[in-house]
Amino acid sequence: MKINRDLPGEDVRIEIIPLIDVIFCILTFFILAAVGLTRQQAITVDIPKASTGTSQMQEMLIVTINAAGQTFVEQDLVLTPDELRQKLRRYRAQYSRGLIILYASKTAIYSDVVQVLDILRQEGGSRIALATLPSAGDRP
Repeated sequence: MKINRDLPGEDVRIEIIPLIDVIFCILTFFILAAVGLTRQQAITVDIPKASTGTSQMQEMLIVTINAAGQTFVEQDLVLTPDELRQKLRRYRAQYSRGLIILYASKTAIYSDVVQVLDILRQEGGSRIALATLPSAGDRP
């Protein structure tokens, strides 16, 4: 019995185009996931630069003072100091180790910043940070 071992063999090829498509799909997924996980601030504030600032990544509450002197907690306008205190108490009850970050415009009135910072210290404890941008010389 004769076995024909001379079968017309097909060359094994690795198609590169589908691999590139898969790589781009994975890359797109990671880019969109990274953009979605970053915390964006809805209120535009021109904050000052600092050469010693460090990035903080944990549960945080954003308090913002814009150039007009308006105070916001996250994106909600706070009209009175008592309303700010109430929101801070609720946040502290839920996140006892959370960080409160004060974004103050560099053109905001100094007394407004001091008043809000004083309330933050009274109600928020010692876990308060002032938001700054790194100076141009410190950026990679």
